[in-house]
Amino acid sequence: MKFLVLTLIAVMFMGLSGCSDSKPVQKTKTKTTRVAAKRVVKPVVVKEEATKKEVFHYQVEDRRDPFVTLLKVREPINEDIEPETPLQTFGLKELRLIAIIVGQGEPRAMVVAPDKKAYTLVAGVKVGRNRGVVQKITESEVVVEERFKDFSGGLKTEIKHITLPQQEGE
Repeated sequence: MKFLVLTLIAVMFMGLSGCSDSKPVQKTKTKTTRVAAKRVVKPVVVKEEATKKEVFHYQVEDRRDPFVTLLKVREPINEDIEPETPLQTFGLKELRLIAIIVGQGEPRAMVVAPDKKAYTLVAGVKVGRNRGVVQKITESEVVVEERFKDFSGGLKTEIKHITLPQQEGE
């Protein structure tokens, strides 16, 4: 304990002794001249073993680009030449399912997009930014299949569901 107290006192004394009100003395510069000396150049002998370096060649085939970010997870597949429909400008989570008609003929569903317009869905209609295709329409949901490329370049298929909101009391 005494050693700790003595050490702290010594550190404080050294710290306070460096602080003074006097201004530091500035050194004046004196002009010095250098005398150029002759240098003797010795020939450098380089060993042949040191000059041989291994050359690394990166093989691009079947590998992803290491400088491409992994945050860009999905890239839609653009197989079609036909123009995008208005439903393909919105994400699936932005569409709100308001009605499903199942009965005679083909089942149909009605969705409202963020632009406040209603659209009718049937099987085979393209919907969503990832060029999803409506696979089937049931009494309570619309099943959409999206195909996209992941970060490694592989083709992935994902099934998404757009469901009817629950009514009060159900």
